[in-house]
Amino acid sequence: NTKTEYVRIMLQFYQYAVESESFLRQDIDNYIEETIFKNLRPWHIRNYQTYLSTILLGKGGKPYSPATLDAKMTILKSFMKWLHEIKYIQYPLHKEILSTSLSEQEIPNRDLYYHEVKQLLDYYKDHPINYGLLTMLAMTGLRVQEIAKASWGDVYLDSLSGHYRLRGVGKGGKKFDKLLHPSLYKRILAFRERRHVSTALNSSDQGPLFPTKDGDYYQYKNLSNYIVRIIERAKLPFVKERNDRVTPHYFRHFYAIYSRQQGADIFLIQKELGHSDRKTTERYLEKVLQREQEIGLLWKEQDF
Repeated sequence: NTKTEYVRIMLQFYQYAVESESFLRQDIDNYIEETIFKNLRPWHIRNYQTYLSTILLGKGGKPYSPATLDAKMTILKSFMKWLHEIKYIQYPLHKEILSTSLSEQEIPNRDLYYHEVKQLLDYYKDHPINYGLLTMLAMTGLRVQEIAKASWGDVYLDSLSGHYRLRGVGKGGKKFDKLLHPSLYKRILAFRERRHVSTALNSSDQGPLFPTKDGDYYQYKNLSNYIVRIIERAKLPFVKERNDRVTPHYFRHFYAIYSRQQGADIFLIQKELGHSDRKTTERYLEKVLQREQEIGLLWKEQDF
């Protein structure tokens, strides 16, 4: 999925370059036929960056958000650097891309807190489908892709602890073995009962953990869009107050934040979320860590 997204970003640039071919022929000397990238010059890259910041292709027919622009230009910069390193292009075009570093205000706020998650769960407590999916996201920290492709046969009863668990393979081929709390397991069973599929453990059952109405695996994008819709449909105040849509990924932030609030070490949270870099986990926990180090907490309130 990541590779597909990277290719999509590069193809967007390639299409822009192809559509500018007639301009390129007039703009540079010694135009090289049957290639586009070799004819690019530094100012063409800067022009594209300006174009990308103004074109109305973002959400709601608006310009791209700073975060989206930053992602697109980071991928393009890496691609241009590679083309120069292998000597396919003459000019170091990657150096012409202006910095798109995000300010603190521009970094998307994906934090989700216990009282917000609890409101969502309470709202859908009588809806086994939504209740099961939302609880799964909140109590495991799994990515929506990992949930969509999970099989019922991957659920097992751990003889060591007496808890139900879910085995699987996540991003980057990393294996995970997730605890399924009794309340979560109960809601998974309720989901499966509503879908009229077996609730008896069976390691040979390669059917989906969360089947669609037709008994098939969810396409992860369809499942992600469904989660977004049911969150918006709840029309809870905290959802209305946000400037962006609450997506399944926000529940990974919740998992990190709530785990920290319960006393978990950052290393353990990093391990549970499958982050290769501790800095990624720390970004999830940025506000929580700031509050923990708040100097005002050292004051003696009774002195005032």
